[in-house]
Amino acid sequence: MVAGLDILSEVVISKWALLSQADVETTKNSLQIIWEKLHTDHWVWVGYGGQAIFFSRWIVQWIVSEKAGKSEIPLAFWWISITGGSITLLYAYVKAEPVLFLGQILALVMYTRNLMLVYRERASDHPSGP
Repeated sequence: MVAGLDILSEVVISKWALLSQADVETTKNSLQIIWEKLHTDHWVWVGYGGQAIFFSRWIVQWIVSEKAGKSEIPLAFWWISITGGSITLLYAYVKAEPVLFLGQILALVMYTRNLMLVYRERASDHPSGP
């Protein structure tokens, strides 16, 4: 176990050493490109919006869990996941980002499946008449 930690710490230290040697000019150029995209590519804001909505699901889950005094995943968590994920999927499609696109499709399947399970459980808890 200790040997594993030693290897991990060596890897982390070596990566940080590489980052510290990064060319300052390259870093400035990268930041400038990001800044320009924020001002010229409105789809970047759509992507950020999707990510912000997606992140908000954790805030909702946190609040619900605090009120319950235990870890809870509310129904809203899955609907927010689908909303944010769909917007991010749209961004990935428009920007031709295959990794993000595939990841969002798979994630949306999982969120939808979780909703199906929740609604199935609720239906079995409250069966309708004969």
